Amino acid sequence: MNAKELDYEFDKVRLNLDKVETPNLSKIKEIVKRVHFADIKTKQQAYDNEGLAFYKLNLDSTGDYFTHSLPISYTTEAAKTGVVYGTFTQKVTKKKEKVVEFEGGNYNNYVRFLADIANHKVIYSDELERFVIVRDHSYKMLDQAIFEVEYSVDPKQKINDFLDVIFSIYHDHIQVKTHDYTIEPYIIAGIDWAYDCKQLKPVTKDDSKQQLFSAYYDVSYENLNLEKAEEYTNMIAAEDDSLHNLRLIHAYVLLARMGLVSVEHSFILKDFGRTGKGLFMKTFPEVFKMNSVNFDNLMGGTMEASNEWLKFIGCDISHANESGAINPKAMRFIRKIATQENVSGRKIQQNTIDFKIKSVLILDTNEKVDIGKLTANLSRVVKVAFKDRPEEETEAERYKVFAPYWDYIAPNGEESLTANVSFLISSLEYLSKQNGKFVFKDVALKNYAVASELTDLQIFLIEAFQQVGYVPSKDEALHQVLFDEYGVHHFRRKDIKDDLTSIGLEPNYPTTIKGVPIRVIRIKDKKLFKKAQSLLEGIVV
Repeated sequence: MNAKELDYEFDKVRLNLDKVETPNLSKIKEIVKRVHFADIKTKQQAYDNEGLAFYKLNLDSTGDYFTHSLPISYTTEAAKTGVVYGTFTQKVTKKKEKVVEFEGGNYNNYVRFLADIANHKVIYSDELERFVIVRDHSYKMLDQAIFEVEYSVDPKQKINDFLDVIFSIYHDHIQVKTHDYTIEPYIIAGIDWAYDCKQLKPVTKDDSKQQLFSAYYDVSYENLNLEKAEEYTNMIAAEDDSLHNLRLIHAYVLLARMGLVSVEHSFILKDFGRTGKGLFMKTFPEVFKMNSVNFDNLMGGTMEASNEWLKFIGCDISHANESGAINPKAMRFIRKIATQENVSGRKIQQNTIDFKIKSVLILDTNEKVDIGKLTANLSRVVKVAFKDRPEEETEAERYKVFAPYWDYIAPNGEESLTANVSFLISSLEYLSKQNGKFVFKDVALKNYAVASELTDLQIFLIEAFQQVGYVPSKDEALHQVLFDEYGVHHFRRKDIKDDLTSIGLEPNYPTTIKGVPIRVIRIKDKKLFKKAQSLLEGIVV
């Protein structure tokens, strides 16, 4: 569009502004009346960042071009159009001649937003009932938090309901078509393919429409390798239930972003190193916006933490990579992210932004995690265990096993878009085979890598359960082991309880045996106990 066409498009805002009730009407009007579009006609104008501005002295005017080049405040289309921000007025000279003069104004990002709407870089979607930022064959949804990041202004210039006012104009008052795009909220696409994530099946692009997809990847279908993605997940998952959960993660994040499922689950990926878990995490960044959670900053000073929270705006995945022990303070932040709480963030000398965390938490750790502290609803936590590599495997042998997958997923250390999309489509296809339902399996995460990490008490109980179905809490041999290791004859101490819980046992469980009330050590988590038991294979009598 040229300057006159942009001005005509901008009339949709100008002519409807008085229909919106707002205490900030005068402030917004002062911004709107200073927005003028200009044509960049020559290479010299482009070089000088100037253009010929189209202006109207009043709303009834047909408009005209200013006779002199004026500075461009914002380029709407390179070497073609831009915004001149200021006021045109007509004055009468001493010779009774009418002269139009221009006085520049203080440009800010509200002006840029208005210009982007006129130029269709931002459009209003009737399907989504919100503004979206137009990208290459795709769009990005614009909520208040993202608006304040993308179009930030000086705190002194902030108008609290600016976006709401412009939204009301397009949502409530404009009755004509405002763009030629077709929004596809549930379809992702590539060069020669498209996939409907609601119907979970490939679809054909409609070349007769100017489609904007939920996501677009510059990848052709023939270059995708779904078999390689499936082969890798099969190799690294500890067992079938972990494999099932692992294969659903990409689809879950995508459908959550689309609003097809609510974010009810967080994921814990657990191993003891060298399992390929880190490489698996490289299958996300090219198709999702990921934020690496920095606990040091979140637990730092007020300004440091406030700035760190801003990184969660617009994120699809919050990746918490913890190689050390997760202390109670870090767990507090993990819970806040996992349960999608409302938070506030602010950069120095910028406005405070209040927003709700919308990302899916993936906690990647080799430490014990107290899931009870992560969320009150244990069904929300999806666990994935990774297959331990053989103890006798050398670095060279391991490198040989993983080399083909590194070359596929992250060649030369850079995540591959083609591989990322392959994992995503593979995940969607797997979800389709599950009838489109996210039914995650219960997985026990092993808390110890080798038998030598087990305490004498844990070994005693594992061996005891090999012989009987329960262990009386007052068993003399048990109390001797308890005293020798901890110096007490009870199970009330937290470290003792934790040692039992970490292998799936519960102390002092009241029950009745042969009609006699008794307290016993019982197996509470059979899967977790079996994992601990497997560590002693070969040494359990």
